Amino acid sequence: MGPSASADLYLRIIKYSQQEYNAVQDSDYPPVIIVSLAMSGFDETGIVDGILVKNQLVDGVKKLEASGADFIIIACNTVHIFYEQMQSAIKIPILNIVEEAKKRILESGFKKVGLFSSESTNRLGLYQNNFKQSEIEIVSADDNQQKLLNNVIENVMGGKQGVEDIKILKDISAEYSKQGAEAIVMGCTEIPLAINQSQINKKLFDSTQILAESAVDFSLNR
Repeated sequence: MGPSASADLYLRIIKYSQQEYNAVQDSDYPPVIIVSLAMSGFDETGIVDGILVKNQLVDGVKKLEASGADFIIIACNTVHIFYEQMQSAIKIPILNIVEEAKKRILESGFKKVGLFSSESTNRLGLYQNNFKQSEIEIVSADDNQQKLLNNVIENVMGGKQGVEDIKILKDISAEYSKQGAEAIVMGCTEIPLAINQSQINKKLFDSTQILAESAVDFSLNR
């Protein structure tokens, strides 16, 4: 979810397995079952029809459980709004991308971070509410900044991201810095396909990379 973000997550799982576990042979890698969920009621802003989205998600995790998966990861931050509903529908664990990102930020010692996310993730306070428990303050997008973020996400979804998207993200990052943000959490799995750490001087917490590493570590019992 979506296809580009899911493919990116899978490639990061492979690369991390190679780098950290010296994976070479097929048997060295975690076995992976991929369900590319063609989600209705969802667009670049996030959730359009909550009931429709929730029902599809619950059906999706049930299919993964029935397929023999030991645990589940989801290449989308926004749908973790329905994390409890998904988790309660199955017996195998779902690694929570927001929780995994929070662990990394807590380890870093940062107390105030900016958020690049979908409109739904921002509006529904997915990161704000979760991080508040750990006394990490979130600097989130205003209406104008969110519209720009939505455009970046849509460009990635269509494979049209480019230098203008990098500029937009760097400009928003600079505005966040004026509000005291010490780092940026990329709380949307499309955003890391538009910008990476080498293109910006602000520390980035990449939720896709964090989830990939957590999944491999969990699978290979580190």
